[in-house]
Amino acid sequence: MSGKRYWFIVGAFVVVTLAMLGRMLVLATYDREFLQDWGNSRAHRDIGVPTMRGVIYDRAGQLLAMSTPVQSIWTDPGMDTIPEESYPELATALQIKESELERIVVSGEGKRFLYLKKRVSHSISQAVARLGIEGIRFETEYRRYYPAAEVTAHVVGLIKNDGSGIEGLELSHDRSLQGSEGKRRVLRARDGRRLRDVRLIEPPRFGEDATLTIDLGLQFLSYQKLRNAVAEHQAESATLILIDVLNGEILALANYPSYNPNDGNDRVFSRMRNRAIADTYEPGSTIKPFTALAALESGTYRRDTVIDTSPGTFRIGRHTVEDPRDYGELTLEGVLTKSSQVGISKIALDLETYALYSTLSRAGFTDIPHSGLPNESLGHVNIDDLEREIGRATMAYGYGLRVSPLQLATGYLTLATGGVRRTPNILLGRNASLNSEERVFDETHTKTIVDMLQGVVSPIGTAPKANMEGFAVSGKTGTVRKISDGQYDDTRHIAWFVGMVPASDPRILAVIVVDEPKGETVSGGGVAAPVFAEIASHALQLIGLSSSGSTPTGDEDAA
Repeated sequence: MSGKRYWFIVGAFVVVTLAMLGRMLVLATYDREFLQDWGNSRAHRDIGVPTMRGVIYDRAGQLLAMSTPVQSIWTDPGMDTIPEESYPELATALQIKESELERIVVSGEGKRFLYLKKRVSHSISQAVARLGIEGIRFETEYRRYYPAAEVTAHVVGLIKNDGSGIEGLELSHDRSLQGSEGKRRVLRARDGRRLRDVRLIEPPRFGEDATLTIDLGLQFLSYQKLRNAVAEHQAESATLILIDVLNGEILALANYPSYNPNDGNDRVFSRMRNRAIADTYEPGSTIKPFTALAALESGTYRRDTVIDTSPGTFRIGRHTVEDPRDYGELTLEGVLTKSSQVGISKIALDLETYALYSTLSRAGFTDIPHSGLPNESLGHVNIDDLEREIGRATMAYGYGLRVSPLQLATGYLTLATGGVRRTPNILLGRNASLNSEERVFDETHTKTIVDMLQGVVSPIGTAPKANMEGFAVSGKTGTVRKISDGQYDDTRHIAWFVGMVPASDPRILAVIVVDEPKGETVSGGGVAAPVFAEIASHALQLIGLSSSGSTPTGDEDAA
């Protein structure tokens, strides 16, 4: 090798070495931060830290909704391939069909994340883990569990797969119950496996707990009695709302049929709908006490004012209002006791045009109840109907307007409080902090109405089956024909009963509605009133009221 060639090679080697050293110096100093960030971005991942949704309790602290930790099983199709020969064993462990597993795997082609099965039980996750299949990953999540299932489903509600509420209190208080997910940084291998946690970036904020006014014992009893009533009378459905008059707290709110929020396959809309707050019906004769209240407010009527209902019919233009029989002369109290359509129609036509609407409006029938549950119905009270005499008459006995059971409960709560507008509420402590109360009726008038309604549950009234041993009861029945093909159908009915006890100073208020009872008895007094007597006695025990004496029971209800 010539000297020149030798020195050329040495020089080139030195130049290359110096260039490499210079590049290393640049990378180690000027580009160091950039390279570290780039490397971290390839190896580090920020993943969510699941939060626990708040617990829902009944008023006694019993669990109504809770979140339990479960495993979700997933894979990364971009990094891993599940061997086809492992499909039979994996499908068996996942408790799904092999064809379903194949469909899931095919649907994940090209993705970087694929759920094989979400929120599985501990036994399923252990069975999958024992297979030792490469590329199968496990992630801790939370599954919502409802211990009382269908008994409290319409009150508590349920959540979607993403953890957000879609029904009941889970929806109306979703933000406070949900909390917020945390975040942590982990180190992953090239194949996506998590090697270790680097640090917690943001801790999760757990959801706030909620305590309901519901008493689980009363709720269960209410559900049971409604189920029995539906079965006995071959009805379509039944609803009950039970309220503590003192504070407006809803002690029970039940519908039958219901659904099981723990069962993802039990999602039939007709059973998921909360009829107590969302459905509206014509209230029938349960509106008559408010017509009587408007009469007392006019100053021209007293409880002993006589109304002639003979001969049991009353002609209004082309329309005829009828009673079941000729009741003759009835006092205002007698009109309520006998539930006379003729008597209440004559009273309504004797009042100012909008007197009844004013009474209904102040009682809450034109407002959304705002109980704390979602999707409450407004109902419908058409003020224009009052321009016509027949419109005033039919509204006076509860036809031509629609209300939800909760709206009717709100109206009667105003009577039971002595004329103070009080909002029913489902969340314990909510009424005192958020709701104001307003006097809307004279106390003397409302107490007179409540006192007169004792006649309804007397032996000569329409609901003797609502009577309770040891307590005086005030109540009102309603038996409403339903509309079919634009006309009232004599074969389809809504049976109502509203009761208050003790009558002298009401503490318990209940609204019961049974939709389409069949058989010999379809009236509110025969179908709905007995449910009140059974439930109210237990509710009085809950609030600590003991009987003050006995009251006679009546004969079979004929109304």
